[in-house]
Amino acid sequence: MQNAERTMEEVVTNEPVAKKSPADDLKELGEYVREVSSQLPKSTFKREPTRLKYGILYWGGAALIAYSVVSFDFHWIFKAMLGVLMGTLLGGGAFLGHEVLHGAIIKNKKWQNFFGFLGFGPFLISPTYWKFWHNGLHHGNTQLLYKDPDAFPTRMVWKKSKFMQRVFPLTPGSKTLRSYFYFFYWFSFQAILNQAYMRFGNKMWDKMNHGRVTIEFVANIVLMAFYLNYIGWSNIVWLFVIPVMVMNYTVMSYISTNHNISPYTKKNDPLVNSLTVTNHPILEFLNLNFGYHTEHHLFPAMPASKAKLVSEKLKEMYPDRYKIMPKSKALKLLYSTPRIYKNRDILVDPKTGDEFATLGREEMLAKTVH
Repeated sequence: MQNAERTMEEVVTNEPVAKKSPADDLKELGEYVREVSSQLPKSTFKREPTRLKYGILYWGGAALIAYSVVSFDFHWIFKAMLGVLMGTLLGGGAFLGHEVLHGAIIKNKKWQNFFGFLGFGPFLISPTYWKFWHNGLHHGNTQLLYKDPDAFPTRMVWKKSKFMQRVFPLTPGSKTLRSYFYFFYWFSFQAILNQAYMRFGNKMWDKMNHGRVTIEFVANIVLMAFYLNYIGWSNIVWLFVIPVMVMNYTVMSYISTNHNISPYTKKNDPLVNSLTVTNHPILEFLNLNFGYHTEHHLFPAMPASKAKLVSEKLKEMYPDRYKIMPKSKALKLLYSTPRIYKNRDILVDPKTGDEFATLGREEMLAKTVH
């Protein structure tokens, strides 16, 4: 993996590329599941209801911060720090909601929706919408061309879409100043846009329960209105703006690094189309191991507490295929490459024509150059 990271950096910096031959024989998700699960104890995949205790930390802590800032006259620096902490906790709450909605913690669907509503409510995201979008469309079609709603488009799509042409300067790797704000709002913005407008008249969303999504989305808006009225305009920066930015960064910086420097794949091969990113142990604890994303795509209903166990097994079983790197490294690569695909393996800046290899595909770029 270190060699793969180094050669991609060489591409990014326009230095000589080391040719190598990565495994191009894609495997189906089910093949990995059978192979890896046979090497792990059955307890690895059992639900863990006790993980709901994190909700006390995330939602209880966020509520205590809001109450304290409203009730006491703290110095503005301390209020700003509390806002950052609140955003971090609410980001963690989204990771908990994500795990619950995958069925990794509790089996009861009603309780899943309840905790999912708590987890994604601060982002104004309906749990029904999230399950359809993330559990269904994304997990079922990861990095599959035109099918994964989280995947960035091809240059052909970019040329035909005025919307994508407007969005490109906002994205990491576009080399614009505004692209550095992308993580701080995009997760909420995209979800709100989809729920309020994009889902209507789009075949991708036909099978979603639109009525239920609308009810949950409106309920989120109403609750947010009550919350804003409670904190008042004097606290809008500390208890709304800062937390929203931080919780968006917390979630979106993982989502982008987990997939958006990886190639498109013809098969849903998580060891090729997904990346595991590591972080400081404290942040991995607060973020519920969400960075261990290849593991999650292999076993989405597995409690994230077992992700590191699966990671060690993947290193042992697939040392030439499994991709893992520090999150800081992945962020650097993300901002060093554009988010438009020339083909499955090559990223391209649609304005300059500069080409960059996706992760683990350096020899593909070498073929296009020579």
